[in-house]
Amino acid sequence: MLVLNGLKRYNEFMNNELFERLRDWRNTRAQNEGIPVFRILQNKTIEDIIKIMPQNKKELLEIKGIKDKKFTKYGKNILNLIKGNNTIDSSSLEVNQDHKEKNPYTVSNYLDLINSKLRDYNAKVQGEISSLNISGNYLFFSLKDKDDGSLLNCFMWASDYKMSGIEFEEGLEIIVQGFPDVYKPSGKLSLRTSTAELVGEGALKKAYEKLKKKLEDEGLFHLERKKNIPDFVQRIGLITSETGAVINDFLNNLGKYGYQIDFFDSRVEGQVAVKDLISAINYFKDKNIDVLVIIRGGGSLESLQAFNNETLVRRIADFNIPVICGIGHDKDIPLSSLVSDLMVSTPTAVTVTLNKSWEEALNNIRIFEKDIIYRYQELLVDKKHYLEMMTQKLWQKADSIFNKIKNTGHQLMNKLTKLEYRFNEINKNLKESLNLIINSFKKHIDKTNEYLAMAKKQLKTVDPRQQLKLGYSIASINGKVIKSIKQVNKDDKFNIKVFDGKIKSKVEEVINK
Repeated sequence: MLVLNGLKRYNEFMNNELFERLRDWRNTRAQNEGIPVFRILQNKTIEDIIKIMPQNKKELLEIKGIKDKKFTKYGKNILNLIKGNNTIDSSSLEVNQDHKEKNPYTVSNYLDLINSKLRDYNAKVQGEISSLNISGNYLFFSLKDKDDGSLLNCFMWASDYKMSGIEFEEGLEIIVQGFPDVYKPSGKLSLRTSTAELVGEGALKKAYEKLKKKLEDEGLFHLERKKNIPDFVQRIGLITSETGAVINDFLNNLGKYGYQIDFFDSRVEGQVAVKDLISAINYFKDKNIDVLVIIRGGGSLESLQAFNNETLVRRIADFNIPVICGIGHDKDIPLSSLVSDLMVSTPTAVTVTLNKSWEEALNNIRIFEKDIIYRYQELLVDKKHYLEMMTQKLWQKADSIFNKIKNTGHQLMNKLTKLEYRFNEINKNLKESLNLIINSFKKHIDKTNEYLAMAKKQLKTVDPRQQLKLGYSIASINGKVIKSIKQVNKDDKFNIKVFDGKIKSKVEEVINK
């Protein structure tokens, strides 16, 4: 719980610091352009930037208040500030000429103008720490030139100090990167630094060994805490620089097994790469990937400083997905590699690991295929003699059956001859019986016809239709013949059937006789 609370306070501190950076930059831009600050960025937009922490143009444009036009003008500066890079695109800074010519600057506004121009002088500076004052969210220190004793006052945010992974002390020679800045309350010039690194192989080696022992004592290198690399990886998160041969070597040696690669372009050289690498790991934290791959080519201890950074090493150790590091090195293995779940020496070796389970599966399929064919051939050889014996027995059985069929056929023919004679006799008797039946039936039909003719004459005499021809008619209502006035009422509809058709009518009046 203490660790979680500490991380929460650290994240809040980082966000507050970023808010200060974005606000300072916004105020300076607004002053230089002679426009209200909300025309640059509204406070709500700054809060959304801190909440979302966009890492590219697409993510930044999703924030309300930033459209294509505003991104073109300010996008590069905003993304640099988010990534901790204080370099500002000076080409977009324009001084309001009317303000410059007609109105004098206030001291504060003029210092803002100077500071905006001083950002162009971002540089690396080497010197010895001669004084050091760490206070809350920031620290002040001085760099002394060991040749002539020249002093340069420096300012650094505590988050950048923590990110550097170096423990500052007086007399320590370091290289810092930053830009000059005038602190308005005192008018004092200082170098606002964003990164720091040790000078010399000896100092780097000493810091490397010290951090290595610390992490080793914590158990971060123990095998039991490492996650297994899954077989048949498909979704790969890749972190490296998009320039150089490393990424090409990786892609060219990766087998064609349907891999889906999500790539994050990051610097991988020197201490300045730390923030890029941490941003890359944060990017992949919630991505649907099977493995995270971090690669770069070989290099000296100095060029690999970023991969020996404590913050980065701990981020890799805490990553929820298996991590493979393929980082080349001359002698000392980078601490990021030691803490990763799988350490290999080159990017090509990473592809060998990823391809291995797929290639083994294909090899097994080929072996199974050959084994099936061999077993099939072996079974054919083993059963060949058996099949030949069975064939011979089948022929013998067939001959026996055919002989029995032949004998049965002769017997059947004899039986059929006798049946034919018997059928002829029966047929003769049936014909005689049929003739008797037909003659009898014919006489019966003649009598029936005579009876029907007589019945027809009788029916004709009583057929009501004959009466209709004489002028009579039949009245009916609802299909019933009307026999009494009681069956109808006034306005009832009824039908009158006459000889050649039907008449529809309506009752006008019912009259008793």
